[in-house]
Amino acid sequence: MEVHSDTHGLCNHISKVKEILNELEGLLGDVTNAIQTTDGNLLALSDLDFNVELNEQVADDDLEEKDALSHSQSPDVTITKKKKSADVAYLAMLMAFIYSMVNQDYLMQEKIVSALDIKMPSEELESYCQMWSLRPFINDEIMHQAWEHIH
Repeated sequence: MEVHSDTHGLCNHISKVKEILNELEGLLGDVTNAIQTTDGNLLALSDLDFNVELNEQVADDDLEEKDALSHSQSPDVTITKKKKSADVAYLAMLMAFIYSMVNQDYLMQEKIVSALDIKMPSEELESYCQMWSLRPFINDEIMHQAWEHIH
């Protein structure tokens, strides 16, 4: 009876995560639309297929570019517009990375929960538990960067 109750609890967890993921996807769409309205030339972020490992370098490059713009002492309005545009694009990309990571983590959790079975060998269950707790798709550095913009 306890296993059934635990499995039911995990299914509820997965359902709540899916709701949050859908909400995040909607917010990402809103951000994309807002940027396209002001910039007109940005691809829809929600349509991009983000590979977190490959895109970490892009985020680092954008962070360096953003940092270089912020160290500029020129009062030029063009530079200010570029900085604001870079800040907005950087934050939008950060949001897209987070969406991608959360989506990949959700898909992994969904597969784990659907694979659970009472007759499952304990070694297999342990490996699922380890994957769940390691969160291999969540990049802590990107999450810390996002939290810096919230605080």
